[in-house]
Amino acid sequence: MMRDQMLGVKLDTRRVVLLAVLIALQLVIARFAISLTIFRISFGFIVTALMGWWFGPFWAGLAAVIGDLINSLMIGVPGGYFPGFTLSAFLGAFIYGLYFYHEKITWWRVLAAVTTVILVVNLGLNSWWVSIISHTPFGFHFTARAIGEAATLVVHPVILYIVMHFEPIIRLKNRII
Repeated sequence: MMRDQMLGVKLDTRRVVLLAVLIALQLVIARFAISLTIFRISFGFIVTALMGWWFGPFWAGLAAVIGDLINSLMIGVPGGYFPGFTLSAFLGAFIYGLYFYHEKITWWRVLAAVTTVILVVNLGLNSWWVSIISHTPFGFHFTARAIGEAATLVVHPVILYIVMHFEPIIRLKNRII
């Protein structure tokens, strides 16, 4: 049972195509991000959370890795490719899958998932990756990012809860799974 919970749904052609569409959607949404000095505002987290909810931790994580590789290697990112961010992409999607896959979507579950992603991935790992790349202290990046992530902690759970209770999204999920 635990293995099935980690792997997620069994992929057939229709689900692989939907996962590919979600990866493409995530790439498009990420292009419309607003970059500020200390943080970036993007709605790609919605697609990542949906992948975790619909496909489970493993497939969502793998899709996030594919999306990150496409974005970094084919589209390009400032500073070039860094594998740490690929690990962060996997873990963020994996965490959403752990919290949402086959679970009732409650305020507490959404808040816990977002908090975990913020603390482990956004503040922890991503601050570490930036400190490695820029050869600057981890604490500097952690502190600077904490301001933006505080806003994320307020906004992301509300958006995810609304999206995950939006009737067309629920109908689509029920048709897929």
